[in-house]
Amino acid sequence: MLNKKVVIGVVVLIAFIGLIIVTKAVFSKSKVKGKKAAVTAAQAKKVSAKTPAKKVISKGKGALVVKILNSKKVGVPVRIRAFKSVDRNSSVYMASFVAGRTQELTPGEYDIEVDLLPQRLYKGIKVSEGKETVKDLGCLTGALYIKTLNSKKASAPYPVRVLYTKSGEMVMAFMTNKSMDVAPGIYDIEIGTSPRMYKNNVKVEAGKENTMDLGCVTGSVTVKVKTEEGKDVRQSVRFMKAGTKELASSSLSNRPVELIAGKYDIDIMSNPKQSKKDVSVNTGEESVVEFTIMAPVVPQVKRAAPIAAKK
Repeated sequence: MLNKKVVIGVVVLIAFIGLIIVTKAVFSKSKVKGKKAAVTAAQAKKVSAKTPAKKVISKGKGALVVKILNSKKVGVPVRIRAFKSVDRNSSVYMASFVAGRTQELTPGEYDIEVDLLPQRLYKGIKVSEGKETVKDLGCLTGALYIKTLNSKKASAPYPVRVLYTKSGEMVMAFMTNKSMDVAPGIYDIEIGTSPRMYKNNVKVEAGKENTMDLGCVTGSVTVKVKTEEGKDVRQSVRFMKAGTKELASSSLSNRPVELIAGKYDIDIMSNPKQSKKDVSVNTGEESVVEFTIMAPVVPQVKRAAPIAAKK
């Protein structure tokens, strides 16, 4: 009887140990599977991050992307107009979109108009069904940067006009002390000082910035007008280029006026008119020109005699 109990106890012990071993094996396998699944998910994420999402193009359509860089090699969202070629002599407007973005078009051959200053036209761009055509035009502009200072050596913004050299037609306008992109070419530059300054045959190259540091370009002149009693009087003032009738600037007395260096004839519109000839204005300097006029006569108003009362 005792032997039976011992045998049963040994069998139960062996079964319990076997159960523990099997449980451990199953648990370790599930851990390995979990790790493998986590690694696979992480790898899948990396692959999806590296692979860009495929662009879906509508049925019966193709797509066009136009890439354009500015003088700093940065993509710019320039307006594009697409015209589908009908024959050698004509085309039909199809779409307007922005450079750097995908535009769906019906398959065919296109001419595109790039809305720069001046505008440009590119011909013979093929768009195929179900495919994306990328037209990389590269860097299409250069830049102009004109630096100017006033008589106090402070930054002074003056209007600028970019002109075609032959026709004098304006291409674009901007202000000094700011960089402005413009199509490559040779231009005449008009700077809106008083009087105007001109720089001819200025070259602009694609991908480059042409910096024109003009420094201090003006002097300051203040016209002071007083009566014989020493009282300040406000009068209109005209500055003419010396020896000519060309108007350089106009202003009011007792306030500074910035003029480019040179000699000027100064007129004040008093009654009678007074003038001073060959007044020098020097770059970076302030000058004062004084006029004395007679005090204006104040007309006396006679009072009407009182009307006698009727008796």
